[in-house]
Formats: sequence, C-alpha cells, structure tokens
Amino acid sequence: MKTNRPLVLKNVCLALLAGLVLGQSAGAQSPGNQVTRALDTALTSDGFGVFHVQFPQFNPDSGTLVSVHISALTNTMYGFTLRDADSVSATYALAVGIQDEFSGPALPAMYSNVTNQSLGSFPLTPGAGVTQAPMSLLQNNTSADTVTVVTPFLGTGQVSLRYQAFTFTNLNSANNAPYYYSAGIANSITFSVKYVYNKNTGVLPVDLTAWSAIPLGPRTVQLSWSAADETPGRQYVIQRGSGNNPFRDIATVPATADGSAAQYHYPDELPLNGNDPVNNNLFYRLQIQDATGQVTYSPIREVKLDGLSTGVQVYPNPATDFINLVPDMTDVTDWQVDVLSAAGIVIQRNVFMQSKIMTVNFQNRLAAGTYFIRATDLRGQRRISTTFLVPGSR
Repeated sequence: MKTNRPLVLKNVCLALLAGLVLGQSAGAQSPGNQVTRALDTALTSDGFGVFHVQFPQFNPDSGTLVSVHISALTNTMYGFTLRDADSVSATYALAVGIQDEFSGPALPAMYSNVTNQSLGSFPLTPGAGVTQAPMSLLQNNTSADTVTVVTPFLGTGQVSLRYQAFTFTNLNSANNAPYYYSAGIANSITFSVKYVYNKNTGVLPVDLTAWSAIPLGPRTVQLSWSAADETPGRQYVIQRGSGNNPFRDIATVPATADGSAAQYHYPDELPLNGNDPVNNNLFYRLQIQDATGQVTYSPIREVKLDGLSTGVQVYPNPATDFINLVPDMTDVTDWQVDVLSAAGIVIQRNVFMQSKIMTVNFQNRLAAGTYFIRATDLRGQRRISTTFLVPGSR
C-alpha cells in the first residue's frame, strides 16, 4: 500500500517523570556575592511528552533573588526505516527537530524554541529502502529562558511549570514521491530551574539593625526598620512585589538623623484594585540610597495576608503592665497570643484555652514604644493582629 505523507510518528502524550534532584552550585563570585542554586529533573519520552513539574520556591531568607534560569537539555536516540513506494526513483531529504515549550502561571509568557538537524538525502530506486539503527542525535540540545520577574518564585511553597517536548520528522522529495517511513525515538531530558541570587551575609546592610513587615489586617502592613549610624542624604525606598508583579516603589522615606541611631515606621495601606492587585503573599524590601549614589538592598520580607482580620479590641492602650484582648467573635475558642517588638521579634507568647477575653500580663518590663499583637485561633486557624503603645514615662 502506497502512502504519501510528510510524517509518520508514534506519539505518546505523557512520559515518565524520573525524579527530582536538588543541588546548589556556586557561580562566579561577584561584588554582590552572587551564587546559583540548581533544581534538576530527569525526564524521558518517546517523541512527545507533557510534563507537569513542581519544585520549591526560593526562600527569601536565603538571599536576594536576581533571576530564574529555566532550561531543557535533550539527548535523542533516533532510528528509522525509509522505503521508496513509487514506480520511479526518488531522492528523499530527511531532517529531525525538537520543539520545547515552557509555560505556567509563574512565567510572564510562554517560551517556545525549535531546533532542526539534517540527516541528509537518500536516493532510492523503486521498492528500495534504507534502515538506520538507533543513533545519537540532537546531542545536548538546549532550550533556555531567563525570567527576571521573580516574585512568583519567592516563598516557602511550590512552583508549578508545564513543559512540552515534541520531536518531529521532516521528510520531503523533489517530485512529491510516495514513500513508507517509520521512526523510533528515545529522549533523555534534564529539565532544570536555576535560582541566581545574592547570598545573604547574615548582616543587614548599611547599618540596619532591624527590618520587619508585619500584617495588621487584610489591607494594612506595618513596615519598621532602624539604623545605627545614619549618614546625610540617605533615603529608604520601600518596594513591594506580589504575584506576577515585580518589585515597584511605593514610598520614599528620607533619613531623620545624622550620625546617630534612628527608627522608622511606615504603614502600607494596600490598594483595593488597579495595577497592583493584592495577593495572599506580598514581598517587601528596602532599596537604600546614599548621597554618594551607592545603592544596597535589605533582605526580603514575606507577608501572608490570608486569614487575617482586625476584629479585636485592646485595652488599656497605652499599657504599662498588661493588656486585655477581646476578639469580635461570638464563639469561644483556644488562642495563641504573641507580643512582638517593632522589629518583628517575638518577645512573649501565651496560650489561652476556651477564652473570649484574654489578659496578657507582661512577663518583663517593656521599653517605651509601639508593640504588635498577633493572635491565632488554634482551632479555626483565624488570625487577628493589632498594636498597642507603651508610654515613655512609667
């Protein structure tokens, strides 16, 4: 039976996910102490594969994520049989290619790449054929994309990507002669996600002694930081990122001291809509600009807004020795109550069982300033947050 078709392939829609291997390798050291962490996945397919790959997000505590490099390195074993099915001689031109696609909600756009490799021309007489045993083809073929909008990759959860790999054959003859063709394909693929980041040194930059971002409710985040030795002309540019939105400037705070310590507080009132929609996870950093033009960045702070409410009364406020908390809820439940400093450090924790009113007695004398309360419903996993003030003279 004669056929006249440009492609005859056996396609299998889903290939096997062989495993996830995590590794970290140091890249070229730069003034920012830049390193690379690679997450590699071994995959196999017989010509067509759709893979749904999950890998850990980048923990902001590890450093400042600069970019994400996504790649697929493919090695192909390819064998074929070609036979002239015409009544006259014909010459067939044969080429093999691979198309890679990366997609997923973490990517700003789908990435696609096509690579072709010629296998040559085959002159055949009527009924004659040629058979090629499986051979190494498309050796270390690499498709790669670099993502610089890194906020979807930040956090402590998982990121999902969809990778599609399609190996195809182009077979043509000058006179459109009919033929019989079959092929066998075996692909070995290394799918890799590499985090490129500036490693934290364990010391806050430019004399920062504290830096925190604490949610006060569904639409308010309290940002606080302090510096030991301020310099003239320094400015703090507050930047926020969320979802697929990159970091963008939301406010600039000039230094308020010269050569001495200073504390700063900024309440970020989140927008209801517009170009910066609020997601459950937000990320903050400080871009610190000196008068000399030098720019450094603080570590990234993550804020999770899901489940937060501000429905709570706190009294007395200002407080000296204790506070009372009364959640705006009718049910009685179990609570964990944390008292945090302006720097976001937990300085006291209490647990209240079957409580509607909670009296928090201060275990130690609190210095004057603003403090945060974070209460977690241990049964319903609801969270409430508020602030109280300790006066300067006691």
